[in-house]
Amino acid sequence: MLRLIFWLFVFGLIFRVVFSYLLPLFRITSVTNDHMRRMQDQMREMERKMNETKATPPPAAKKANIDGDYIDYEELK
Repeated sequence: MLRLIFWLFVFGLIFRVVFSYLLPLFRITSVTNDHMRRMQDQMREMERKMNETKATPPPAAKKANIDGDYIDYEELK
């Protein structure tokens, strides 16, 4: 009878440790890994978009009129 009580006590302690400490630790680890993976995916997507914008040429800028000595000016008041 004493052995049964001892083993129940030992299994109770093991059960308590597993469900109080180890399972929450595994949950936190998996949630953190998922969050990190999502952040890395977002960073890769941002990098890909940045590389796409660098690869596409910018729209044609206005070409300056270089016909002689003409210089644009603003009137001063």
